[in-house]
Amino acid sequence: MNSESTISPKSTQRKRPKLVWVITIFYFISVGWTLFSFASIYSGFIPVNEAQAIYFKSQTIIDILFTIVIGLLNIVGAIFLFLLRRSAFYLFLSAFVFGLILTVYHIIFKNWLAAIAGPGLIGAIIGWSIAIATILYATKLIRAEILN
Repeated sequence: MNSESTISPKSTQRKRPKLVWVITIFYFISVGWTLFSFASIYSGFIPVNEAQAIYFKSQTIIDILFTIVIGLLNIVGAIFLFLLRRSAFYLFLSAFVFGLILTVYHIIFKNWLAAIAGPGLIGAIIGWSIAIATILYATKLIRAEILN
């Protein structure tokens, strides 16, 4: 009798933690909402103040492409997390680092702080906190050998 015949299909299945579901759903909603918000702003559907108008007019195709890449990294990270793949950690980490770099660039060269104002900054801080928590959670799942 070989070892393959003693392994049942159920014993090879891994249980997906509930927080993985929450994170995956959150990132899909978050990225979708961000894309909808940008489309609404650029189409003129959402009115913006003068500082915001200047900021959005200063965006180049490179700025927009980096924003899209960061969103894609987060979506693919969420998919890989749902699939319990270790690469989710690297995708989330890359999105976070690229996002920080882009934010620093926008603060220095695009007057991001004036455009985002107080409530927007609080939202950004909450977003960064969630990203850090997701990266730490993925690290925990790697150590527990849930992500492979």
